[in-house]
Amino acid sequence: MMNKQLNKRLWLLTSAALIVALVFFTLWAVSTRQSVIEVRVDSVDEVDKKVCYFVEPNFQLRWIHSVEKQWWEEQYLRENDGLLLTTTYFQNFGAGTPSTEALAPVKKSGYVGYLINERLPSLNWVVSRLTKGEIDYADHRILIHQWVPDYSEVTITPKAYSLIDRLNKDFCHELPSDGSQ
Repeated sequence: MMNKQLNKRLWLLTSAALIVALVFFTLWAVSTRQSVIEVRVDSVDEVDKKVCYFVEPNFQLRWIHSVEKQWWEEQYLRENDGLLLTTTYFQNFGAGTPSTEALAPVKKSGYVGYLINERLPSLNWVVSRLTKGEIDYADHRILIHQWVPDYSEVTITPKAYSLIDRLNKDFCHELPSDGSQ
């Protein structure tokens, strides 16, 4: 009889400990947030809307300039309250090309680079297949111009995702670059 009471008490204590652990894990999962860069694509038709994210704080946008027909690159850093455009590199000078900023300390063969250091809350970028826009971060190159139809708007925003948010969204590099599902 004593053994049954001991087993019942042990079972109740174990169950209570598991419930408490589950409650703490749930509270932790909901309250813990990770800084990410969210890439949201709003296209003309509703079918091609996409949302993905990456956790790396540094990334680069690349595209072919519509007039100069040369590559243009912008390097960004995620900050708590926005994005910092750190440097820009381009292969050719033309109208509207910045030239009053300090030269970038990192030389890139075939490019001219400038320090920009401009803070932005987010980026809105319209992509087209003609300009071959891409997002590069870590060892990933996302050919965003192949994801969606021409003239789709891409919004790049720093955010903080909970564990639930991260489970419900895809890493950008896990989405097919050719736009297929």
